[in-house]
Amino acid sequence: MFNTKIVILGGGFAGVAAVLGLEKNVKDAQITLVDREAYHQFNSNLYEAATAAEELTNIFDLKKSIALPFAEIFKGKRVNFVQGEVKSVDAENRTVNLGAKKIEYDYLTVALGSCEECFNIPGAKEFGLPLKNFPQALKIKNALEFAVEAHKMDAQKKYVRVVVAGGGYTGVELAGELNGLMDFLSWKHGYPRQKIEILVVEASNALMPGMGARATRDAGRRLGELGVGVKLLSPITNMTHNTLELLTGERIVYDALIWTAGVRAKPLPQGLSLDADARGRVKVDEFLRTKEYHNIFVLGDQALVMGADSRPVPQSAQDAMHQGRYLAFALPLLIKNRRPLPYAPKPHGFIVSIGGKWAIMNYPPFYFVGRFAYFIHELAHVRYFASLLGLWKAIKLVWFQDRLYSRND
Repeated sequence: MFNTKIVILGGGFAGVAAVLGLEKNVKDAQITLVDREAYHQFNSNLYEAATAAEELTNIFDLKKSIALPFAEIFKGKRVNFVQGEVKSVDAENRTVNLGAKKIEYDYLTVALGSCEECFNIPGAKEFGLPLKNFPQALKIKNALEFAVEAHKMDAQKKYVRVVVAGGGYTGVELAGELNGLMDFLSWKHGYPRQKIEILVVEASNALMPGMGARATRDAGRRLGELGVGVKLLSPITNMTHNTLELLTGERIVYDALIWTAGVRAKPLPQGLSLDADARGRVKVDEFLRTKEYHNIFVLGDQALVMGADSRPVPQSAQDAMHQGRYLAFALPLLIKNRRPLPYAPKPHGFIVSIGGKWAIMNYPPFYFVGRFAYFIHELAHVRYFASLLGLWKAIKLVWFQDRLYSRND
């Protein structure tokens, strides 16, 4: 019989890092991961799945490239995986309700991730296409093909315009990769490529705000080389099914609009009332615990973690993994009524891939652009997958991804 029951809700970057660390550090606990899917989704490659031409690949391979089965990740490990959707949490009686099943816990970690943030902009939720999961990636792919095909059949239409709303990390990567897909769709449907426009619309005065002036400049230059337009200082105030209205008063007609303008924390399970900010992020203490319950922790995109500069740390995969690893260190000590060192966020560099085998790598003091940066990007993926699957399987997976995604570069 296990002395302690630890339950983690959500198998994203934070949840998986926490589970794997706890499995090593806590020998006498029952560790249970709950997720609605049977796989860990590698969000960093969703933009690749959304821009891979179906004629050059297939849905099965695309899903395989970003979906890592939990059965494979936890093979041979003391981890109990339960597939299901969390209906509610009873914090007083320490139970998680999955509908047909209830799971008891002594310690609970909530790491359910994020969803798109629409900033209360009229029409954004109805007409923008978000990119947060694999079905949404397929929906974007279908919308782009429909736009080109529809214009081919209508001689009155002068151009196809694809708008990426949001010039942050995801928006820039997606816009760069869209170029190859639109080249292919132009060829497939016999539609003039010069009549297809890709436009990034960003509210701030720079692409990838917060990532440094040098990276911003190089990202803009690279998108320009790919023929992608960029419109800065252009907050969106309203959307219809084919028109954007900007704060400047300008109206932009579009055929497909992909929404990458921001994220917010997913809603908490019913019954779990916790202090949160305007974007749904739960306020946690120095051990990533909720203020209301000292046996409930929140990680990743759902946690409001303050950095040394008194600003919230980014909702990034790197920060989520760092928090998951910290929990695996801190929780065993807390279980024994010992006080761990407080969580200390650390600054991370970044690598952003922008079209084909080209990237920007900024890990101070190192800064590279081009193919070498992309090579480091691939090595980083190998390193991450190796932490889940082992080195040989990681190498094979990255090789498979590279062959799959490069077909329309």
